[in-house]
Amino acid sequence: MPAKINGMTPLEILKHLNRSNCRDCGVPTCLAFATQLINGDKKITDCPHLTQEAAEELNKNIVLRGRDKKLEEMLGPLKKEISGVDFRSVAEGLGAEYVERKLHIKCLGKDFTVDRKGNIESLIHVNSWVAGPLLNYISRGGNKPLTGNWVSFGELKRASSVAQYFDHRCEEPMRQLAESHTDVFFDLINIFKGKRVEGFCADYARVIHPLPKVPFLILYWRPDGQFDSKLRLLMDSTADQYLDIEFIISLGRGLVEMFKKILSKHEELMPGLLAL
Repeated sequence: MPAKINGMTPLEILKHLNRSNCRDCGVPTCLAFATQLINGDKKITDCPHLTQEAAEELNKNIVLRGRDKKLEEMLGPLKKEISGVDFRSVAEGLGAEYVERKLHIKCLGKDFTVDRKGNIESLIHVNSWVAGPLLNYISRGGNKPLTGNWVSFGELKRASSVAQYFDHRCEEPMRQLAESHTDVFFDLINIFKGKRVEGFCADYARVIHPLPKVPFLILYWRPDGQFDSKLRLLMDSTADQYLDIEFIISLGRGLVEMFKKILSKHEELMPGLLAL
């Protein structure tokens, strides 16, 4: 059975292509193109026969298999890098504490510990979308002062080529969650130590810290008459000095997936989270 990614298989993607096997994309068949699209070896724009509307719709519904596989593969090398980091010297610059040869770091307001082998412990579930950024954050050593200058993901260095992916897989899904569960969504932000900030014209403005020195600013405008809702996910201009671009994407996706899971079961999970 073909791998299914976010509800779409290569065969399902094939239905949206013209199936002419024209080779204009550089591969022999449209099915091969669909497979390479999921693997991250081709971009949706490599097919000259897709309309802009169809291309945008596909981008919203495809999670690149190659991107997730790459993230998993990077955990091993990251753990090796961690073994060479002087935890004591980097702790303060990372906003962490060094206790009993381990780093203690707040991630989404919750306690995480990391040992010299890169093993991570926490009361909440640790998946690769959290583990990768956390290990990368430690290996880079941090220690850059935050500027307070909020920028979009695409404004960060080396981010422009994947800005559309970030918009589709992080910012847009978060907007949908905020629109469909507005009050619960922002209660959830508060549970994870989100802070209200002033000076923005948005209906909601919250700063949340996925990592101590990597704050995200969430600005949300409710739908108003003929205008759709709007959400901007901004970060401090130093974000790319604390994390590689790939791991900033991972962190954004991790937030979205965590919020999706909790909101889908909010009556069951919210009391437990409040007690943590």
